[in-house]
Amino acid sequence: MNDRSLFATALKSAILALTLLATACGFSPVYSTNGAGIGPVSISEIDGRAGYILRQQLDRFAVLEQGNAAQRVLSVKLVSTFESAALSVDGLSARTLYTMTVNYSLSSTSGGAPIVGAASTTVGYESLDQAYGDVALQADAEERAAAQIADRVWADLRRQTRLAR
Repeated sequence: MNDRSLFATALKSAILALTLLATACGFSPVYSTNGAGIGPVSISEIDGRAGYILRQQLDRFAVLEQGNAAQRVLSVKLVSTFESAALSVDGLSARTLYTMTVNYSLSSTSGGAPIVGAASTTVGYESLDQAYGDVALQADAEERAAAQIADRVWADLRRQTRLAR
């Protein structure tokens, strides 16, 4: 054997030994699929475009939840509003606030008391004179609000699930 093959063999052995040591001490990968311990969750349909976006955001979290626990169903009721926050000199809306409010319930298919909660967020955007530009800004506001609400809902579900144990 030459020096190069001895070095390669030693390097492979060292990597294998470090891997075994890391798994033996309870190491778990950062990007594991263990989730937050809520258990398998399916999300009911949410009405409207904003509801569709919110459901996608919640699915980002739900896909990580696994386990042998009973399937849970997350039901969300969404209410959203647009309102003028500032007027320009000519009396048109210069800034618009988009408010998204949700009431949610996480219930188990095996029974038991559901976990309930509510969350709300408001995001703002500058209104434009062009109709199509304003539609794009509205869509962006819905996406930002949905991401914020999904983060808050999942954090609250994680907290309430831990408290229920």
